[in-house]
Amino acid sequence: MTLSPVLLSLIETAHPYALALCLVSALALGGFLAWNLWRPSFGFWPAATGWQHHLAFGIFRIFCGMTVVFALLEIANGGLGHWLRHALGLPLMVMAFGVTLWGYRFLGLDNTYCESDGLVTGGMYAYSRNPQYVTSVLATIGLAIVSGSWIVLGLAGILFALYFLFVLNEERWLAEGYGRAFLDYMKSTPRFVDERSFARARDAILQG
Repeated sequence: MTLSPVLLSLIETAHPYALALCLVSALALGGFLAWNLWRPSFGFWPAATGWQHHLAFGIFRIFCGMTVVFALLEIANGGLGHWLRHALGLPLMVMAFGVTLWGYRFLGLDNTYCESDGLVTGGMYAYSRNPQYVTSVLATIGLAIVSGSWIVLGLAGILFALYFLFVLNEERWLAEGYGRAFLDYMKSTPRFVDERSFARARDAILQG
C-alpha cells in the first residue's frame, strides 16, 4: 500500500515528537520515583489517591501511549516487513498482554493500583512478585519485534527500568504494611523471574 505524500509528511513530522514525548515522560517519571526512594515523605508512589496518584499514572500513560504510537509510526515508515516478525511478535504481545489483564482480575484492579486489601502470594504471584510488570515488558518486546525497531526495543528496556523503580518503592511500602509476611514472601519468590519461577511452572504442569 502506497501512502499519500501528505500522510507521509505527517508521519515524518510526528515520528520524532512521539519519541521525544516517550523519553521526556520516562525521564520525569524516573526522576520522581528516584526522588521518592530518597525522600519517602514525598509520597509519590505508592499513592492510591491524591495528586501523586494522578501525576504518576498520567506520566506513565503518556510514556506507554507514545511508545505504541512511535511503534506504529515505525511500521508506517518502514512498512510491514517480513511475515516472521508478525509470527513471532504478535503472539508474544497478545499472550503477555492477556496475562497482564488476568493479573488485574486476579489481584483486583484497586489492589493492583495501591490499595491494601491483603497480601496476595498465590496463583501467578507464586511465580513472580511482579508478574504484570514482567508481562508488560514482554508485550513491549513483542511490539518491538512486530515494528522491527531497535528503538522500540530500547523503550522496552526503559519500561523495565521504570518498573524496577516502581518495585523498589512498593517493596518498602509492602514491608511496612505486611511486615514479616511480606519479608518471607520476598525470600521465597523472585522479584521478577528466575529459575524458581520456571521450576514451579514445570512442577505445576507435571502435577496438573
